[in-house]
Amino acid sequence: MITASSNLERMISVDRAEFREKFGRLPFSLSHRLHESPLFALERLNAEAAKAAMIAKARKGPKFVNKSGLSKVDAKFADAAERAQVVNAVSELKDSGAWMKISNICAVNAEYRVLLDTMLREIERVAEVPLIDNIVWSQMTVFMASPNVVTPYHIDHEQNFLFQITGDKEISLFPPDDRELLPDTEIERFYTGDINAARYREALQPRGTVFKLRPGVAVHLPSLGAHWVRNGADVSISVSINFCTRETDRRAHVYQMNHYLRKLGLKPRPPGKSIMVDTLKAGYLDLLSKHPAKSYDDAVYSGIYRQRALLAPLRHFRKETS
Repeated sequence: MITASSNLERMISVDRAEFREKFGRLPFSLSHRLHESPLFALERLNAEAAKAAMIAKARKGPKFVNKSGLSKVDAKFADAAERAQVVNAVSELKDSGAWMKISNICAVNAEYRVLLDTMLREIERVAEVPLIDNIVWSQMTVFMASPNVVTPYHIDHEQNFLFQITGDKEISLFPPDDRELLPDTEIERFYTGDINAARYREALQPRGTVFKLRPGVAVHLPSLGAHWVRNGADVSISVSINFCTRETDRRAHVYQMNHYLRKLGLKPRPPGKSIMVDTLKAGYLDLLSKHPAKSYDDAVYSGIYRQRALLAPLRHFRKETS
């Protein structure tokens, strides 16, 4: 039986050459044994979801989301209606037409944190890069959904490994550096709070790669790799290991600065065009950001939150005198 302290080297199998070539850059698949763990049994997750809902009310870290499932790739997350936080919500997934997640499940039960740390160490070993010292923030999220539910097209900031536990699904992943598919302006809006900024273009669907996930199969989602997900004919449970690194946070700060520069009528250089310019842009928001990061918002958004707070008196003055 796999437990939180099991040796992860026995739990994943991957082409090392492909891993090192694509990690952080392009999607790729791998095999795993996490679906054998009792930590992700439906009954166990039903109990953990109930605890997460209780803790979330006290604003202590984890969050249980329970929404109606969507059916279109180009839908918006706001289209999904909130559902009641009922005790047996997870156990009713077969017939409820719902989409759920337990964010930061490690804050609900320390066993998941042990497993997360073990997995990150193994990812570092296989990647042969000093990953853990470069991670600013990490978490484990459990996704649960009813049959045939679609997770709409979107992007995420974090590096991500998605492990399928129960049921089948397909995930269409797109290359993160395709700026016709994902323009800089959409990324800038995403990094200033618009989770629906990435716009699905059906004509560009052939540029995506569809991965078939089933229990024991996982996929790597690089930062800003646009994707959509469609569940199969049964309840789906998957586990996401996601983390922010210094490099991805630095790039996010450049995009955030570019958003505001563009609002001033300028045409800012995208990240990667000038090391010096990127350093100046990112350095300013890094100074305003919270360190150490204790949440995703701390890592990605705390700099612009403080910037907005600094400018609030000026905006108020201009409004009062206009």
